[in-house]
Amino acid sequence: MTSSVVADDIVGHVLRRSHRTVPAVRAGLAEQLGRLPARDSGAQDLVDLVLGLPGELSLADRAQLLQRLVLSTVGFTGVTLEWVVMLGIRHGYDTPAVRQEQVHRLVKEALRLYPTAWRLIRVAAADHDIAAARVSEGEHVLIGTHAIHRSAAVWDRPLDFRPSRWEQPTDDQRRSYLPFGKGDGMCPANGFAVKALEHLGHLILHGYRGHVRLRTRKPHVRTLLAPPAGWTRLTPPRHPSAEPASSA
Repeated sequence: MTSSVVADDIVGHVLRRSHRTVPAVRAGLAEQLGRLPARDSGAQDLVDLVLGLPGELSLADRAQLLQRLVLSTVGFTGVTLEWVVMLGIRHGYDTPAVRQEQVHRLVKEALRLYPTAWRLIRVAAADHDIAAARVSEGEHVLIGTHAIHRSAAVWDRPLDFRPSRWEQPTDDQRRSYLPFGKGDGMCPANGFAVKALEHLGHLILHGYRGHVRLRTRKPHVRTLLAPPAGWTRLTPPRHPSAEPASSA
């Protein structure tokens, strides 16, 4: 296991004190893991899973793995659900008439415009050229998912929120769509996470009317690409209507 190439920066506005840094949190996790015995009857949670992994992993390695598992399962999926609900409300999907296929396209477009993993790191397996740049074996390549998803060479009106584009995506668009990465480094939660987002997004938008108020317009960019600061209010509809959700 290797350390992060891009320094961890998941310390948000809540954790302000200097001692509450990511390395300090990781060291605290390692200390706690060292006090716990591995379960003999199988893993019951992520802690058991990490402690029970075979191999000569140090407590620091296991702490880093636990931290990243929590970030992946809670952080990335939770933040993406925030985007889905917020965008759904702002574009009229918060109605009892919203259909599963509409939410499917909504999730796809939310992940295109606002990929939670907005940049990926890959290690070059061999010497090669990327455009006019020479990349040597072993060098780290930063892939700007956010920029690729907004390329005018691939996407028509790339800055517009248009879930309808996913009714008939082109081959270039399928190849350029990288919210979970690609190849050997693809996030293993790809299929499950999307299904969870579609299911939860439909439950929320179908069952509640929403109101969004943002204090800023720019997303919160750290390790995750999170929605702007603000709040979302959800209330059950008093008189459910059959108005169709926007498909633009």
